Amino acid sequence: MMSFYWDSNDALIQSVYYKVPYIELSSMLREKQNHMRPESILVGKKTYRFVSRPYQGKLPIVEKLSNIPLKTIQIFTEISAEVYYLNRLLWCISIGIGVGALLSIIAGYALARRALIPIQKVWEKQQQFVADASHDLRSPLSVVRGQTQILLRHPDHTIEEESAPISAILKETKRMSNMVDGLLLLARGDSHEEVISCTPVRIDVIIKEIAKKMEPIMDYKQLRVQLHVEGSELLMNGDENRLIQLFMILLDNAIKFTQVDGQIDLECIRQGKSVLVTVKDNGVGISEHELPLVFNRFYKGDSSRSRGDHGAGLGLSIARWIVDQHQGTVHISSGVGCGTTVKIRFPVIS
Repeated sequence: MMSFYWDSNDALIQSVYYKVPYIELSSMLREKQNHMRPESILVGKKTYRFVSRPYQGKLPIVEKLSNIPLKTIQIFTEISAEVYYLNRLLWCISIGIGVGALLSIIAGYALARRALIPIQKVWEKQQQFVADASHDLRSPLSVVRGQTQILLRHPDHTIEEESAPISAILKETKRMSNMVDGLLLLARGDSHEEVISCTPVRIDVIIKEIAKKMEPIMDYKQLRVQLHVEGSELLMNGDENRLIQLFMILLDNAIKFTQVDGQIDLECIRQGKSVLVTVKDNGVGISEHELPLVFNRFYKGDSSRSRGDHGAGLGLSIARWIVDQHQGTVHISSGVGCGTTVKIRFPVIS
């Protein structure tokens, strides 16, 4: 750090410092004696920082160098190195900001695409859902329309004479009603509007009652049912109506896909702090590649399994929803020609 001293005539008091390159600097600073704020000045390739202050008469050694009163003192220092490194730092920061902005754009684009994946999947499922629902509703509507047209051709016929078309209309109407009820239940479940009412229920009693109710159907289909309930008072928190609906869906599927003289095993046992319900049949079974899809809505699998009895493909979707609402788990194992086993586990009340 160095100093310039100026007298009242704006003459620079000479000292050892006032040589080249300071001669050029002094000529530039002469005009800036009234600049009281710190400033920077460029001399050639060097940068200096200076500040000017009025002389206050406290430097007797300097006063001896001039017979004229001192007016201004200027203190300056070279800051070329600092300016160089600051410029380099600014350059690095600018590059960093540019690279950061570019990376932010790339990362934002990638994250946006990733965030859109579940939305895209939901959209595709919705589109598939609408297409499947439209297709499944079109078939019964076509039957109803066709049978109605047949009825209109013979307005003079009695109900008994037209019992076949009326029966077909009733069957398809019931089928559409069941489908709409299932869709409404799943839609309310997705939007959390459908809430089950859980109370302590005895699942062993529910299993026994369902098995008893299904006996006439088993006899009509020429099927055998093997019931095994281990223990008593298997108590759990659940919605009795929904649990009945769940087991009716599973038994209905077992009956539908089991051949004449087949057997269906219904088992309810306690395992630790849970109860395990198993529905097993020795029917046509499910292929390995179809197992992950059986819970999808409107999924019906290989048409050869249905033996002409086509459902809406919503049963197992509703069954899984009921199991999830009861904090349970469901697992299906099967093989073509080996039958199907469905295992459901619920927590029990200790």
